[in-house]
Amino acid sequence: MESHEEKLKKVMEGLKKGAKEATSIMDMKELMYEVDSKVKRLSDVFSFLLTYQILFRGTGLEFAQLKEYVPGEDDATRIDWKASLRTGKVFIKQYEEERDLDIIVLLDVSSSMEFGTQNRIKREFAGIIAGSIISAGIQIGDNVGFCMYSEEVKKFLEPSNDETQYYRSLELIVDKRNYGGKADLDKALRFILNNVKENTILFLISDFITPGKEWEESLKMVSNKLNDVMGIMVRDLRDEFLPDGTGNFRFRDPYSDRSIIVNLDKAKEHYEKMAREQYEYVKSNFRRSNVGFVKVFTHEPFIKALIRELTIRRVI
Repeated sequence: MESHEEKLKKVMEGLKKGAKEATSIMDMKELMYEVDSKVKRLSDVFSFLLTYQILFRGTGLEFAQLKEYVPGEDDATRIDWKASLRTGKVFIKQYEEERDLDIIVLLDVSSSMEFGTQNRIKREFAGIIAGSIISAGIQIGDNVGFCMYSEEVKKFLEPSNDETQYYRSLELIVDKRNYGGKADLDKALRFILNNVKENTILFLISDFITPGKEWEESLKMVSNKLNDVMGIMVRDLRDEFLPDGTGNFRFRDPYSDRSIIVNLDKAKEHYEKMAREQYEYVKSNFRRSNVGFVKVFTHEPFIKALIRELTIRRVI
């Protein structure tokens, strides 16, 4: 009898000929390498946005004093022109931080995240995004918490800015025992409502293919309570597009383990139409809730897309 891995491998190879099969989860060393290669740029952007009060509502900096401007060392955007004209010297404003901010990363670890036809399956790609956000938040001095969910909230690390928080989070991400099951986004969001403070930004990472029921209202409530929410949709190419000329394929439901044979050429048009509609439905709910939303594919870099959404939300 074929094993789960053998069945999955046949499907993946048919959907994406020549693609690297990725059925095993990353180890700790590989995840740290991937995070380290991306986190520097993300932490720089976090620091910039926080400094200029772009990213988080209700947080920022308190004016402290004037300081004479030193070209090449000081930020020219902080020049106080009124004081400079009055004194005949160029002065900049110095600030003291007054924020007490938490960052929470909420990661979907349900069975649909185990699908993949590219170099990485979705759960691995999502784990790299989660690790990068956690590392960047800790590097700029904020408290960062981590939460994993499927039908239930499986793991929750209270917010902390200790460096060990990063390693504890990565250990959870690479542990296979934390994955599987259906997704209940409503239950996860209600957990967040009851367990985090208002001065929090939430990063929600999922494929949003089977989010469950009644999550839309919970998203609105979370948006109203927290400083900000950012939804990050992680999709494999075959979540939305089917290849041409493939013919019949056997597919397995990751939740029920039932299988079905489908002619992909006949199903292609309807499948891609449904995928577009489902994506638009999820995106529209995030937009109506006035929270950020970005979609990233597992075969594309995510840093640019994430940074663009972070900056656009607070610059426009």
